[in-house]
Amino acid sequence: MAVLPALAASSEAKLEVNENCNYPAWPCWTSSSGAKPPPATVTTIAQGGVVTFVDETSVPASLAWTGTAPTCSATVPVSPAPAKSGWEGTCTFEAPGRYKLESATLYPSYRNYEIVVQAPGTTGTSTIGTTTSGSTSAPYGSGSGTPTEAGGSTGAGTPLGSLLVGSESSALKLPATQHGRAVHGSVDVSQAGAGGRLEVELLSTRASLAGAGRSSHVRVGRLVRSPLYAGTETFTVALDAAARHALRVHGHLALSVKIVLAAAHGSPLTITRSVVVRG
Repeated sequence: MAVLPALAASSEAKLEVNENCNYPAWPCWTSSSGAKPPPATVTTIAQGGVVTFVDETSVPASLAWTGTAPTCSATVPVSPAPAKSGWEGTCTFEAPGRYKLESATLYPSYRNYEIVVQAPGTTGTSTIGTTTSGSTSAPYGSGSGTPTEAGGSTGAGTPLGSLLVGSESSALKLPATQHGRAVHGSVDVSQAGAGGRLEVELLSTRASLAGAGRSSHVRVGRLVRSPLYAGTETFTVALDAAARHALRVHGHLALSVKIVLAAAHGSPLTITRSVVVRG
């Protein structure tokens, strides 16, 4: 077996919005404008390098950086700026590390991406869809799930068969107070949870929603995602029309968030948290 030498990361990369990633009408960021390319879940670039973002499609897109953000040109719509189509711009990455971004208007399974910036003298595989160590990243639908992911975990200490990485309190990130018309959160899925299913329900009391029926709790939002992959799975669950109306009237809305994580085999895990959404 021949061993290929490691390649230094390039100082430039280009990501484009494609409207048909893997399947028709599944838009995502990718390194290719051809039909059905692999999504660009992880892009490796050298320190000080530049990533060019292009959206020439009919799908509006914007960038929302989680944590550290690079310096982007004025033509790049960075959240909270609204998403738009027909734009091109660059982002410069001066410091080494991992930069995470989300494009909420793209297909739910193709919203989260990572730019890995290598320091001078560091070598690794410079390609789309792999980590800097050269190991293949998880199939997309979650975060990269790599052991060196910032804010993540190697999974050490995770009980055998547990669906979460670490404890429930550390694996689930769900701010108790949120703003806007959706609830955002994330859950760290272990290898035991890979291939499973995530369901997130937003429940409100009947008293909070006029005309909501007889049930003491009313579902005002729901998300179902499968299959899951090991790593950080982010989710955004939009409020329905009744909940948005109550939010406008009262300025806030108390919710019970029910999260069900079901493995391909075995019993599901159910977590319930209270969240207050403010307008």
